[in-house]
Amino acid sequence: MVALIIANGDDVDKSSMGDMKIDYVICADGGLEKAEKLQVVPDLILGDFDSVDADVLEKYKSSNSEILKYPAEKDFTDMELSIEIAVKKGYKDIVLVGATGGPRLDHSFANMMLLEKYYRFGINIIIIDNNNKIQIVSDNCHMELHKKKGSFVSLIPLTENIRGLTLEGFKYPLDRVVVKRGSTLCVSNEIISDKGRIILENGTALLFISRD
Repeated sequence: MVALIIANGDDVDKSSMGDMKIDYVICADGGLEKAEKLQVVPDLILGDFDSVDADVLEKYKSSNSEILKYPAEKDFTDMELSIEIAVKKGYKDIVLVGATGGPRLDHSFANMMLLEKYYRFGINIIIIDNNNKIQIVSDNCHMELHKKKGSFVSLIPLTENIRGLTLEGFKYPLDRVVVKRGSTLCVSNEIISDKGRIILENGTALLFISRD
C-alpha cells in the first residue's frame, strides 16, 4: 500500500509521478491546490490552512475528504504531521510531492531529512518533483537503475562515512570505497551502460536521480 502526500512546494506534473498505484492521499495545507491541478481527490486534508485558497478548501468541506485543522504554532511541520498519520494508518511506502522548491530552502531540506528519520523505523519515503527523485539507500543495499538520457545520479552521505560503495556501469565507477560525510565525490555521475548498479555495504546516504 502506498500513501501520497501532497505539499505546497513546486508544482509536479502527473507524468513525473509515473503510473504508481496510490491507495491513500493526504494534502498538507496548500498542497490541496496542487491536488486540484493533478486531478487527485484527497482522503485527508490537514494543516493550519494559512497557505490554501479559502474557496478551494470550502469546496471540500462538503465532500468525503476528512479535514483536520492544526494551530499555526506547533512542534511539527504539516509534512511531518502528514507522514505521522500515514504511518499510523499502516503505510510503509510513502511518496511526497510538492516537498521541494519554493523560496524556503529550510522546508525542502527538512523534508529530505524526514526520509532518514522514518527509514530507521522501516518506512520507505520517496520525494518526487519534475527534476528529481530522492530516496534513502543504506546498509547492504544492492540496487539496479536503468539508463535514462539526461539523467544524473548523486549520493550524499548522511552518516559519518559510507563504506563499501561500488558503482558499476557508471561514467565514474567506484569499487568498495569509503566516502566521508561532506564529500562531493558522488555528485553528478551518469549511467553509461544499459543498467547501473549501486552496492553499499554500510552507512546511509541520500540518492538523487536528477535531470536538468
